[in-house]
This record gives sequence, C-alpha cells and structure tokens, in this order.
Amino acid sequence: MKFCYSLIAVAVLQSVALAADPGLLSLVMPDAKILSGIRADQMRDSLFGQYLLSHLPASGANLSNFITQTGFDPRKDVTEVILASNGDSKTAQSHGLLLARGVFNVPKMSAAARANGATTTTFNGIDILTFAARGTPAVAHGMAFLDGSTAVIGDVASVKSAIEQRKSNAPPSSSLLDKVAQVSANNSFWFVTLTPIAQFAAALPDSNLRSALNGNVLATINQLSGGIRFGDTVKLSLEAVARTDKDAQALADVLKFAASLVQLNGQNNAASAEVGALLNTLESKTSGNVTTLSLALTEQQLEQLLGALGQQNHPGSKKINRG
Repeated sequence: MKFCYSLIAVAVLQSVALAADPGLLSLVMPDAKILSGIRADQMRDSLFGQYLLSHLPASGANLSNFITQTGFDPRKDVTEVILASNGDSKTAQSHGLLLARGVFNVPKMSAAARANGATTTTFNGIDILTFAARGTPAVAHGMAFLDGSTAVIGDVASVKSAIEQRKSNAPPSSSLLDKVAQVSANNSFWFVTLTPIAQFAAALPDSNLRSALNGNVLATINQLSGGIRFGDTVKLSLEAVARTDKDAQALADVLKFAASLVQLNGQNNAASAEVGALLNTLESKTSGNVTTLSLALTEQQLEQLLGALGQQNHPGSKKINRG
C-alpha cells in the first residue's frame, strides 16, 4: 500500500497540448462528480513549473531510489494526469481514480510493486497489482497498466471499471465531460465539480476566508470549474454556475467581502498580506446565473506567495529561495 501511495504522490507532485486526453477521459467512472487534470509537459516547460520542481522535497535520495526500483522518473516520464472521484469521500461508496499518460516500464514497475507487497490478479486480460488495506484482509486499492503509456490507480472497483470501459470502447456517461472539454482546452491545470464547494473551504489558508466561504450561499452553486494556464504570465480562472441570477450576485458579493477580510488580515499575517495584494488585480463578473473570476500573476508574484505560505506552515524554516 505504501508503494501505491508513493507512486500517486510522486506522480501528482512532480506533474502539475491543452485539452484533456480523450483516451484518459474514456476511462473515467460513469458516476464521477469531480474531475481535474494536469498537463505535466506544459508544467515542466513553464518557468513556474521549473521553480516548483526545483523545490520539491522528493528530489533527493527517496526519488533516486524510486527511479532505480521502477525505471520511472515522474519528472520527465509523465505527460498528463487526470484525477476522478464520485465525491463520496466519507462513505463506503467512495470511488476514485488517478489516470496517467506517460512512458512506463511495465515489467520493472510491476516487479517493484510486488516487492513492496502487491499481489497480482488478472481481470479481462489485464494484470491488476492489488494492495491490501492496512489491518484488514480486504483489497483496498489497485494499479494497472493498460499499455506502456497508460496507468490506472485507484480503488479496485474503479480500476476494473476503467479496464471494462477500455475493452468496450463505450463513452462515459458523466455529465461533466462537456464542461471538461471547454475548461481543459484553455488551461494547463483544470477542474470541474458538481459537488458542494463548502467541503473544500477547510483547505483555505485564511480562517476568515474559510468562514466567509462556509455560508449558505455555497449551497446555491450547481457547478464549479476553473483552471490555471502556465506561461510568461500565469492566468487563473474560476466559473460558478448558481441556481438563479440572484444567487450568482450574492456569491459575487460574498467573494468581495471575503477578499476584503483577507486584505484586512494582512496586517498580522504575511501569507494573507501576499494574497491580499494579489486580490487587488482580481477581476469578477456576473452574467445571469454565472459568476466568473480571473486573475493574472507573474511568476515572481507566485513565488513570493508560496514563500509566505511556507513560512506560515513552517515558522522555523528558512525562506525559500529560487535556484
């Protein structure tokens, strides 16, 4: 299990042509409610992507050992990653997948997985490397290579579903896909969700912002999507589809209020001060029941923000320097 999670973590952390790969999308489970994707090749080619890669803690001995064991270097061997979930993370019906396109040394990676506790089973002619849940005999997660360029990781039921969909060549029934096509065509990183966004508020760094975004207005949002496009200027975008025009305007007002709270809190918090300064350039617009936000940042601004966040999370650590 540790090996499986290591592969997931390394692939996601090291990876961050536009438009999502239709071959990967065809493997998504039909009940998916959350989809996100990263074009790793674009990330690597951008200045900000190179900055992130140069500061990853996994770039030392652990990564070297991983590459030696698997013959897989996520810094250069992954081109695209798609994450899919049905949004039921707190229930027994939770399903999730990590789908990756890249160059995989299947024999060597499979041998490394087995050496770390994986058991091989075969489903529809495809080997699934399964990892037993800790403390129970039940199999919790699996990993399969559909070919030398496609990897699937997730709960075993979802991995099997992906294999079945590949064999049948049947298109997924998820209602997310039309929006995915639109959002992924304009961003290097993108996401689309049909789940209430209040559950994501806990991940925000500012307590005042978390409180503002936990209000009832979030319950009116039927769909949320957005993304980041890397380049000389990093562009962030967000689109929220509300139930009514009035709800969309209420959301815009709440976001403006939240931004003002962050700026006020900047007097006592370095991270909030960085975010507050960036929010001065935030553009928002409401049209009917749709609220859109956009923000354009330089690489230097993003580096300063990450440095401030790092200092907040690790007060005793040294400031991150480029290079």
